[in-house]
Amino acid sequence: MEPFVFALATLSLADSISFMIVMPSLAFYINSLGGSQDFYGLVLAIYSFTSFCGKPILGRWSDAYNFQAPYMVSITLSVLGGFMYAIAPAFDSKTALAAVALGRILGGLGRANSALGFAYVVRACPANKRTSITALLGGVQMIGMAIAPLFSAFLTDVDFTFWGVHFDNLNSVGLLLVIINLASQAAVYFLLPDLPAVEVKDGGDDDEGQKESEWLLMFRCILQNPHIGLPFLTIFTFNFNWQFVETALAPASEDVFDWGPVEVSYVLGVMAVLVFLGMTAVHKLSQSGASDFKLLSSGLIGNTIGYLMIYLLWHRGVHYIVFVIPVFVASGSFPFLGAPNRSLFSEAVDLTPELAGFEGTMQALLSMASSVGGFTAPGVITHFCLRTPEEVSLTNDGREFTQLALFSPLLSLSVLVLSCMAGEPQKEDHGDEILETDDEERPDEITLLAPKRSPGRGRASDRRRRSTDEAERPNKNKTIEGPHKRRSMMEAGRSGSILASLMMPMNLIQSNGNMIYEDE
Repeated sequence: MEPFVFALATLSLADSISFMIVMPSLAFYINSLGGSQDFYGLVLAIYSFTSFCGKPILGRWSDAYNFQAPYMVSITLSVLGGFMYAIAPAFDSKTALAAVALGRILGGLGRANSALGFAYVVRACPANKRTSITALLGGVQMIGMAIAPLFSAFLTDVDFTFWGVHFDNLNSVGLLLVIINLASQAAVYFLLPDLPAVEVKDGGDDDEGQKESEWLLMFRCILQNPHIGLPFLTIFTFNFNWQFVETALAPASEDVFDWGPVEVSYVLGVMAVLVFLGMTAVHKLSQSGASDFKLLSSGLIGNTIGYLMIYLLWHRGVHYIVFVIPVFVASGSFPFLGAPNRSLFSEAVDLTPELAGFEGTMQALLSMASSVGGFTAPGVITHFCLRTPEEVSLTNDGREFTQLALFSPLLSLSVLVLSCMAGEPQKEDHGDEILETDDEERPDEITLLAPKRSPGRGRASDRRRRSTDEAERPNKNKTIEGPHKRRSMMEAGRSGSILASLMMPMNLIQSNGNMIYEDE
């Protein structure tokens, strides 16, 4: 396994653990500081909103300067966010709530680097590998979500004072966020090499007079090409419905069963296990030749059924097994929405010559659509869909949701209908072949990895220049001809025995040696 795979997997693992140790206890943490349910919804929304704002910045930054600097800055923001989250109880009530919100704002800005992982996959891997690769690293993310309840259980008995700040099972989560993010930052710094920048051919020196602005170009492609535009609605649906469960589970289960953070963590952990199994299934099906379109359609059908069951079966007096079954049904559908959707989108972008050199930005824009679902869902759910205990008591059926909660299954159904109307994208052989040279190396021994460069190299303005003839390369360098021209690729060196032993657990999930980093 290549070192960069291990680095991206570590980052994915850290992100999922960080997110899942916050979610089960956040409502109780805010309540302990004197916050309301509305403030809880606001904190959930603001986290996704700041992630939404940060993604285009990091995506464009990666196009202009490559990946190391954006990763380092974003992870540092996550570390600071965890610190603010931990020390919030040291302040008075209002300031403490503001500190929690600030911590989640910084965490959201740091979380925006999820778009960089997708851009890295697009730049480093051929199109026919992206679905299985994204599914694999999404599976690693689900492992983190599955083991997160163990951390929550570990923090249950925390009770100490340090530098005048009292730490308990709620705010000690922030300390864990600091440690986890520092570890992921070290992995990215030492193991994630930069990729060669993309060169784009110019039609002449008068670019500004002949070409529309970059942003107008990208939005025009999104609006005119359904295979580029529809993935935005799909990923919005993915995150909106995922947030639906995460937002409603804690208050609804408390009303029905009087559950606390630990019980909620267990349910979320089982969800993560099911998503991991689904990721594994997507990975295997993709390798066996199943089309991304069919995988995506299957996920949309399962998502529609799961959320319809959640609306019908979440009511007082229900057995806890019946309560969690629809959650698990819905969870199993998400792997079929995430990786295939990303793969279809990346393929469509690759087949659009005008978007050459904008891969990172396009992936960031797609992730922004996911964030829109993230910051709109909590407010919509808490105000319009989820009933308060008092409102539930006034109903005849004891249902936890209003009829507006049917918006979630209808959203999935609508995306399914639109996907069928757009039709399955036609796969084109756009030349992901490796040009043969005298040494006749195998294509799967090729990588786009290049030695680290100085942060200042690779500005977008420098890359958008007229193509020039390149000097001869050594035989070990290869060139990929795709929808746009990429620079020569350098052969990746073999990792040492120590690093290989560290990566060995990842090989248990990975069936070949060329996998790499996912909703996200």
